[in-house]
This record gives sequence, C-alpha cells and structure tokens, in this order.
Amino acid sequence: MLDLLRTALEFAAPRCDQVELYGEKGDVLSIELERDEVKTVRYVKSIGIGVRVVIANKIGFAHTTAVKQPNLEECVTHAIKHARVSEYDEHFRSLPSPQIGARGYRTPEKTFDRTIIELLGAESGSDVAMGYCKEMLAGTSAYTLKPGIECEPTEGSFTAGYDEIFIVNSEGVEIQDSGTYASAGMSVVARDGLGEETSGYESDVSRLLNEVDFGAIGTEAVRLAAESLGGKAIQTKKLPVVFSPHAVQSLFAYTLIPQLSAEMVQRKQSPYYGRKGETIASEMLAIVDDGTMPLGVNTRKMDGEGVPTQSTTLLAKGVLTNFFYDTYTSAKDQVESTGNALRGFSSLPVPGPTNFILKAAEGDAIVPTDELLSNAKEGLFVHDVIGAHTASRASGDFSVVVQNAVALKKGDSSPVKHAMIAGNSQELLKHVELLGDDTQQIYTVVSPSMLISAVQVIG
Repeated sequence: MLDLLRTALEFAAPRCDQVELYGEKGDVLSIELERDEVKTVRYVKSIGIGVRVVIANKIGFAHTTAVKQPNLEECVTHAIKHARVSEYDEHFRSLPSPQIGARGYRTPEKTFDRTIIELLGAESGSDVAMGYCKEMLAGTSAYTLKPGIECEPTEGSFTAGYDEIFIVNSEGVEIQDSGTYASAGMSVVARDGLGEETSGYESDVSRLLNEVDFGAIGTEAVRLAAESLGGKAIQTKKLPVVFSPHAVQSLFAYTLIPQLSAEMVQRKQSPYYGRKGETIASEMLAIVDDGTMPLGVNTRKMDGEGVPTQSTTLLAKGVLTNFFYDTYTSAKDQVESTGNALRGFSSLPVPGPTNFILKAAEGDAIVPTDELLSNAKEGLFVHDVIGAHTASRASGDFSVVVQNAVALKKGDSSPVKHAMIAGNSQELLKHVELLGDDTQQIYTVVSPSMLISAVQVIG
C-alpha cells in the first residue's frame, strides 16, 4: 500500500500546501455463540484510505474504500474541494514532520502473533476458532455449583484479527505498523430452585493467542453468576468500596479519560481546565498513558498521525502533570504532541488514550486484593457497573447500578442485589486509599482493583 500512497502524495502535493494519507488494512475472523451453539461465523477483509489536505490553513478531508489509483486521486480531489470551502483555522500549525518525531520510533514488543496470522489464512481457521469457543463452553462446567443451582451460557464470542496501518505526508513522514489481537467473552445465567436468576460475564483480549485462557473465561463467568444468587438489599449509606478492574474501566472510560483529553480541556469542557500542576487525586495514585507498553492492546509504533508513541505521565502522586495531545491540540498549547492521535481511515485524528495505566505511586499502597477490605467493619466489592455511559463527562457525576457486588459486614460477606452507587469521578480519585495486586487490561484501561474510602451506596 505504501507505493499507492506515495503515488497519491505526488498527485496531491502540487495542488495543496500539505497533504496526509492514512491507509488501513484488516483481516478479522469472528464467531458469535447463542447459548452453546454457533450462531454466526464471519470472515471480513477491510481496507480504506483517508486523505487530509491543508490549503491556507483550511482543512479538507475525504476517505475511500476503493483503493485503486484513479479512485484515490478522485478522493484527493474531493478533499481539496472540501478544504477550499472550509473555514480558516487560526490554530492549525502543520502536519507532523520527522522533526516532531525526533524521539524516534520504537518497535513494539509482543504485539504480533504468527499463530493468529496462520489462523486467519488457513482454510480450517474457523474450525480452529470454534475449538477455542468449545474451551470456553467447557470452562462453564469446570466450576462446582452448589446443590439446587443451575447455570447455562446465554451468548459468547471469539474474534481474531490482524491490522496494518500506513501513513505518509508531505512533510516527510512515512511509517507503517501492524499487529494482531484475539478476544473472547462469555455470558451465563445462573438460577436456583426458587426461580431467582443472576448473570455473569467475563472476557479477555490480548495481542497473543496463547495469552487468552479460554477455559478460565467460562469458569469465571459461572462463578460470578452463581455467587451472586441469594443477594440481599443493602442499606443506603457511605461505605468503603472496592472497584475491580472491570468496574474501574467501566466508570473511568466515560469520565476521567475524556476529561484528560487536551481537546476537552481546551474547550473548557473538562473539570481539569487550568489545573495542571495541582493535586487532584490521592497521593497514592499515579496515571500513565503508555503507547509502547509490551503486550498492550493499544500499543503502536506511532499514533494516527505518524508521531512516535511514548509513555506519558498524566498524574504523579496525585498531581496533574499532562493531558493527551495530538498535533493540533499540542500546537494550541505550544507543547509537543504526546503521540495520542486516535483515528480510523474514515475520520480525522483526535487526542485519546492508548494503554491508560492506573497504578500505585508508592509501593506500600499495594496490598493483596483479598485484603483491600480486611480492615473495614463494613464495605462493598463491585465487580462491574451498568449505566456508566450516562455519566457526565464535563462534571464527572455518575449514578450506576452495581453488578456482581458483595457486601462485607463484621467479617461476613454476602451478595448484594438492587443496589446503586453515585458520586463524582473527581471525588473518587481523591479518596483512593489502596490498590490491589490484580492488575488487568480491560480494553484501554490497565488497572488493579482499587479501594475508595467513601462512596455513596444506594439500597
């Protein structure tokens, strides 16, 4: 594809001030399960190119999935027409240049799995993939249920994929990268003799196929569902709450992460506008966005504009130190891009996270996860939450339903039903007390379980 992009660049360069071409190719095999049967098997090849042009500080964009030279030249022409009728942008400075990427490109570690390539290329690939689904289903039988309790799968999925990204621009950037991934998930429902039903869900995603424990996915889904039966109501009050990695991801993906985008900050739509250098969280906490993390689900050689990825400290001992920047937002603040431009071929880049890591700022803030609530007379463990998408990105206010929660009172534990938690993401950060030793990557977020000293629990 690079040759095609170079030729299109030669066609576009005399017709505009600057031009960028972003190419994307992907192969994906996916299987959907309904109960314990295969519902669909899909194998999809995708390809697309996005064209961004600049004419006198006016931006034009177009994209195409027809990647022959005449079609691409037509796409360039559309982008140029778009630029000519666009508004002048006083904040735009330039597309990235090799000088902007002076820190150099690092070859990602553990982001490519030859086994996945072979799976996607083999005629028997779908049969092999179904074998992984069978492992998940077998895992649902590995958990020993109490007498009178039944459990069955409701749906599941397996996906394996390979993607390639190519970027060239008129400023001298020419770079490509590729990677593989595999993901799987299983939902189950458990019921007892009284007719009560509860659900459980577990999933995993990795760059390497052998890093996914398919049997454990099924077993954990059953455990969550079965151990949530017999739930009791909980009294409304403020309590210490432990959020599992799943719950941390669910909540912060809709609150904290958007609030740390330079775009949101510059629009004054983030509570952290003008607060760089201030203490905004517990000194126990540090946050790093690391696009170079080995095995990271979102690790890349470069971001969506060709700027090398890096490790960026966003929070150090509770102090806000930085935001996610792409080239455009970094120019507005007169700082360097952090290599956090996110995009697909059909969209312009925006700043966002790669591997968003929450961790202890000090080693003594880490304890075994099962001890996080050991000193509390009363508390709550939350595996996940429902409804986090309704949280306010601007304020961080949230009100969510807890899922697979366990109450602890005077040393006794019991499942909880019909409970919610409410509060503000900024306040959660200030009340982080301890972190567990069970760090896990859930989509973008890399986090251990986290003890928050005071959260409003609603029965």
